[in-house]
Amino acid sequence: MQVKTFKAPTVEKALAQVKKELGPEAIILSTRKVGAGPGESWVEVSAAREQPASTAEPKPAPDCVPAEMINELQEIKGFLSLLISSKDQLTQLRANQPLAELYHSLLVRGLDEKQVFILLSKAVSDLNGEPADRSAMFNAFCKRLVTKVSCAKPFRVVSNSGGPAVYTFVGPTGVGKTTTLAKLAAYLKIKRRIELGIVSLDTYRIGAVEQLKTYAEILEIPFSVAQSKSELRSAIDDFSHCDAVMVDTTGKNYLNRDHVRHLRSLFENGRRCSHFLVLSATAKDEDLQQTIVHFREMEINSLIFTKLDETVHHGCIVNQLVRFNYPVSYLGTGQRVPEDIEPATQKRLLSFLLPAGNQAD
Repeated sequence: MQVKTFKAPTVEKALAQVKKELGPEAIILSTRKVGAGPGESWVEVSAAREQPASTAEPKPAPDCVPAEMINELQEIKGFLSLLISSKDQLTQLRANQPLAELYHSLLVRGLDEKQVFILLSKAVSDLNGEPADRSAMFNAFCKRLVTKVSCAKPFRVVSNSGGPAVYTFVGPTGVGKTTTLAKLAAYLKIKRRIELGIVSLDTYRIGAVEQLKTYAEILEIPFSVAQSKSELRSAIDDFSHCDAVMVDTTGKNYLNRDHVRHLRSLFENGRRCSHFLVLSATAKDEDLQQTIVHFREMEINSLIFTKLDETVHHGCIVNQLVRFNYPVSYLGTGQRVPEDIEPATQKRLLSFLLPAGNQAD
């Protein structure tokens, strides 16, 4: 988008300059009077236009510019373009008190401003101009939101056809991968009567192997430790009699792409794996976004969010589901094994948008 400022003695002359340089499709952003000398004033007009599509090959970004920064700049540019092209909706949002209150309430819940603006604009359009209070607008917004988020049931069917199903738990350090695995292992073993095997790749964190081994012994599930790709393949082969194998992985700083690539290489053994990306609801929205971007190199089956009990604002969860085409399967709500985990549902996700104290059970 190209933005320029023009000065002239009159509005008509300033607009003529705009038309001459930016063309008749230019959008006027602002006009104001400015001093030109003692006793004189001119008019200053700011205008913008979309850059014409270029047929030339795009120039590669300099090596010194991180890809994350380029993506962020493109995101900002897109949002500015959206605001400029949606002047009528923005004016309506500011003028309509119930709509403005809902808008700010959603931002306070931690939702992404761009996504809220887009969904609210569509929700207002769905109302066809009919008078609506905040409740009606909220319902229209929720109807739009549920079309953007999805929930998965990864254990709906588990069978040993062609070998055990392999489920891995990947994600940053400290998000609760081991505890989440133990909770779901208990569910599958006790509630579903599924024969399991557990493999730990987390030999880096002190006590991680012993913790998971203790859970496995309590549940009477066979347990193995692997430190390499070949050992992992061998461990899974040893559990060929099981219906499913659950694999715990080492937590690292996965904002570093090299760590993701190394992790991915461990599972390149010809056997299909279902990867759960485990994330913390207490993490910053930007960090969650970048982590998911880096994990695109792996075929993520679904997201699992933990530590819901450690924050009052869960908007960052909804943000990732709207931004990325990944479903969410489970929500971790505490440290107790196996109680503190629940299947994700759209109703539960919508409850995150309600004020604290009005959360749906």
